Amino acid sequence: MKVVVFAEQFTNGSWHVWEHTCSSKEAQAVVDSALERTKGRTLNGQPTHKDFLDSARQMFDVTRGRPGSPSDADTQVYCVCADQVVIGVYEKIRQYAHEITEAHEFVEVALQRTA
Repeated sequence: MKVVVFAEQFTNGSWHVWEHTCSSKEAQAVVDSALERTKGRTLNGQPTHKDFLDSARQMFDVTRGRPGSPSDADTQVYCVCADQVVIGVYEKIRQYAHEITEAHEFVEVALQRTA
């Protein structure tokens, strides 16, 4: 299973998008953690979307600073993609998609100017 984690990471005084494609061991750890979260809670043992997101947060969230004054490398996971399924916080995903679109448009304009 391919697992990609999206987060905000604090570097150089501001929050930036952080994207990480999990190794096979990391991906299996996210899945195993999600499955473990379901034990005793569900009859069929199938993890929910929240289980996958919480598992990724447990593995990749980093807090060194305080909420009002984060430290470099503080990381807050807001999305996990498991194969073709996107699980995350809608507003953060929308914001990230908007940033990608803006960057793409900027590159297109720059390429048109040099052509």
